[in-house]
Amino acid sequence: MLTSTTPFLTPKRRRSTLHAKSVALVCFAAAFLLIGGACSVNRRTALSSKATTSSVSSVSPYRVSMLSGRRHVRRHHPERGSGRRSSLVVGSTLTMAPDNIHDTEIRKSPLGSAEGARKSFETMVGGRQVLISYDTYESVVNTRGEAVPTLFLATPSFVPSRATFADLAASMTMGAPEGSPEILPILTELPGYGLNDAALLDLDAFEPEFFREFLTKFFSHLNNEYNGAAINVVSAGHAGFYVLDAAKQHPEMIRNVFLLNPTYRGPLTTVKMKNKDNAVVPLLIDGLCGGIAAAYKLPNPVGSAVHASQCSEGSIKKAMLSHVFEDPSNVTPEAVEVNRQFAAEGERWGKCAFLVGRTDPYPRREDAASAYESGVPVRVAVCVGAKEQEAFERDLDFLTERGVPLIATPGAQRNFVEYPDLVAKEALAFFSA
Repeated sequence: MLTSTTPFLTPKRRRSTLHAKSVALVCFAAAFLLIGGACSVNRRTALSSKATTSSVSSVSPYRVSMLSGRRHVRRHHPERGSGRRSSLVVGSTLTMAPDNIHDTEIRKSPLGSAEGARKSFETMVGGRQVLISYDTYESVVNTRGEAVPTLFLATPSFVPSRATFADLAASMTMGAPEGSPEILPILTELPGYGLNDAALLDLDAFEPEFFREFLTKFFSHLNNEYNGAAINVVSAGHAGFYVLDAAKQHPEMIRNVFLLNPTYRGPLTTVKMKNKDNAVVPLLIDGLCGGIAAAYKLPNPVGSAVHASQCSEGSIKKAMLSHVFEDPSNVTPEAVEVNRQFAAEGERWGKCAFLVGRTDPYPRREDAASAYESGVPVRVAVCVGAKEQEAFERDLDFLTERGVPLIATPGAQRNFVEYPDLVAKEALAFFSA
């Protein structure tokens, strides 16, 4: 019956019908999320109960990583609980909280053995008071007066963590060949992500302009901290375009920008834009994103259960095999568990914002291309994993056609995690050119 009447609907009524279908799909998706979340919570509770009666964990206690071209086996500590303490307080020595996955992973890196300082930066952005932490490692620099402050800015994604840059920063300093340009590594995340997740707790505040304004102020702060020195920036994912936008406004603050697999829109927005001429798909995507955001906003424990349903081992492993890592042998149960904890721990708002496209720097490719039609006023290079090279060449041609070099290394979207030594070599070569 629906088939026989649909062709005779007026455009207005047809849009209403499509909207109704979208709402129905969203309701189904929300129900699936809620059920999945409840199952996820129950399953994790059951595993926790088993852990208290047995000394054998369901997660292998070792993690394999790539450092100095060899596989190193490292002790891994399974999740100790859903909560974590803040590790924001500084001194001359970097003091890490014992019970969060971010500091646990930094400690496993060679950088974790170096003396560092956890510092704080507070500012007003869009009428909001924002407080973040960032880590500096002056002890790895031999000639401190000549080293260039280099910010490693983690991607604002579903698995955000400054720890993802620890091995790369170590390779660019402690493991750098003699004669390489010296850098002073600074590691952090944007407000709302990783160890800075509590800096932004309102889902509606996650907007591109917020992050552009924040970075402009943070870059200025770092310039002042290091006696007016322009900084290098190494960034990944969406953070890359926020960095470029800030550099375009204040090129005097930046010396070099090394972008790792930079993206200007997320997966759902990409599907929507690639089907923008379709009468149904954009409506469905908008409805789905609205439904997901509404589900995340539900009071706890429902809202947290919705997020937990998105952090399953299966979904994390699927993403890692699909576009995060290149070598399937590196997608070990231990590596999956680390990334699952990156996703599951802490506040959920930034992860939801990424998922539904609220943090997309440029939802429309035309807008990204237009923003950089005159090029970039600072030195920029793009480094991508070879597995994703073709897609990045296509999506970033508006940069490469204006002289931005595109470098490919083994790996995929986390080539800097999978092959830190190789990416470090390319970054240092670019900085010294």
